[in-house]
Amino acid sequence: MSLESRLNFEKVISGISSRFVGRVNLDEVINSSFEDMGIASKADRVSLFLFDENHKYFRNTHEWCADGINSQQDILQKVDMGIISWWIAQVEKISFVNIRDVSNLSNSALPIKKFMEIQNIQSFLAFPIYISGTITGFVCFSKITEQIQWKGKDFVILRIFGQTLGDTIERLNAVKALEENQELLRATFEATADGIIAIDNVGTITHLNERFIYMWRIPGNIVDQKDFNEVLNFMLKQLNNPDVFLLKLTDLEKTSNDAYDMIFFKDGRIFEQYSCPLVQDEEKVGRVWSFKDITEHQHAEQELRRSENRYREAYERAELFKDVFTHDMNNIFHNIKSSAELISILRAKTENQDKIEEFFQIINNQIDRGVKLIKNVHKLSKLEESEITLRDVDVYKVLDESIQFAYKSAQEKELDINIVRDLNNVFVRANDFLLDVFENILHNAIKYNQNQPIKVKINISRTSNGNSNYVKIEFKDNGIGIIDRSKESIFQKGNKKDNHVRGMGVGLSLVKKIIENYNGKIWVENRVENDYSQGSNFVVEIPEAF
Repeated sequence: MSLESRLNFEKVISGISSRFVGRVNLDEVINSSFEDMGIASKADRVSLFLFDENHKYFRNTHEWCADGINSQQDILQKVDMGIISWWIAQVEKISFVNIRDVSNLSNSALPIKKFMEIQNIQSFLAFPIYISGTITGFVCFSKITEQIQWKGKDFVILRIFGQTLGDTIERLNAVKALEENQELLRATFEATADGIIAIDNVGTITHLNERFIYMWRIPGNIVDQKDFNEVLNFMLKQLNNPDVFLLKLTDLEKTSNDAYDMIFFKDGRIFEQYSCPLVQDEEKVGRVWSFKDITEHQHAEQELRRSENRYREAYERAELFKDVFTHDMNNIFHNIKSSAELISILRAKTENQDKIEEFFQIINNQIDRGVKLIKNVHKLSKLEESEITLRDVDVYKVLDESIQFAYKSAQEKELDINIVRDLNNVFVRANDFLLDVFENILHNAIKYNQNQPIKVKINISRTSNGNSNYVKIEFKDNGIGIIDRSKESIFQKGNKKDNHVRGMGVGLSLVKKIIENYNGKIWVENRVENDYSQGSNFVVEIPEAF
């Protein structure tokens, strides 16, 4: 989920939560929330169905429709409960109803299938409304114009709205009853899941429920004093940012505004806080605070975000290996085809048998490389893998192999490729794709070079950055060079695509991705400072193996 989508999602959730706080006009709150929910989920219709007292009928009490979508509210009144018996069974199993394709519903769900087809519904998502532990209705998303797979945020929006609406209806019913019976008020005050405290204008606690005491772990001797300052001091000791909390509280006491906030504890707990003024005869006489423990919910959201990041990274790796596979296999087939054509030309002359044998060897090598490539890409492109497997790789061995292949692939050219072997036992943390990296760099050094001979000097050194040690490999060629403005763009995907690449090159954009997956870096410099025309120096840094 993008940052913008995440912010819009949180705005919808915050809006739903804030609208249902305090004494509300339920119709206005539901209608305004439905519009936000519909836009956020891209649903064509958002509907609320409530059951009658005896659970014999249900009716569509509230509805929002996107532009161009016909309303069904007037039609869906006093509908027999038997139609949605399949819904009820689904909710009892998995707590919600999720239908991606209405047309695929089984015969056991035939009544609800017909019910939806009459409304032209293609995809459907519903969560129950619970009041006093009993299902009293459903809140639903419907898609009319197409079939869709509902996203995780859609589930969260519906679930939170359903819970909030159920809680609100229950709360409003309780408030009505509490106004008639003070004893019932006290019982409900203690029974609520939120911690509640009420303070008058002089800082005396007028009401305090057991849930508040439990949530804030207030000692009995402090509770007995009924002094909010004493309670507040104990509360502040538990918070991550007590100064910020105290400043907000002080500012709020000067106003008659409602307030919503989230409070973070030193021990990792997270509370949702709501505050509103106590008003009598149009005058503020105090303030009520309620606190809800949302730690589990927030931690679940955080874990969901971490999971999304892990799978996004895994998907990007899979895309990388798909591109590697496509490029490499094309080049393998190209080399096999070229060798076969040369064999066809040479086979009529007996004096060319050594050359023919050499081309047969190239074909065999390419087939072996292809089999190995398929195995590696198949293993590394699995989305379930959280990390790419790296191992200790001998840099000299891989360089020697890539140089050997460069000579065979450019036999018509005069090559002079040398490694400066000043270091011994040079190993890096990499995998089989390191060969592709080296071959690609050498291929470009040969291809974009008009000199005879073509020279490439390879220097190897060790370097460090903080606590990390790296092997630095420099490929210095005498080619045509790269102008400064192109030194970064050559590593971007799609830049200067070449459909006739010889060798095993996978493209510089993929080379960069491979090196970055090793936690390394690659860049290009002028071989001769301030003169790009004297050739290039491709520099690769890879973490050293120990």
